[in-house]
Amino acid sequence: MNKKQQQNVAMLFLASASSIGANQIIQSNGSNLMEFTQGILTGMGIVGMLLVVVTIGRFNKRSQ
Repeated sequence: MNKKQQQNVAMLFLASASSIGANQIIQSNGSNLMEFTQGILTGMGIVGMLLVVVTIGRFNKRSQ
């Protein structure tokens, strides 16, 4: 994995972690829009983290 690919994976990880963190900060107070926003942020965070794991796994498999 070259330097550019490492930076891309790191940015994806940070964006996913930030998305999950923002989800924890937002309080819905029964608002449907805020609950929807929390769901979107959670989904983006989970998908991003899965992409990071898959990308690192593919690199490790190719390097062996």
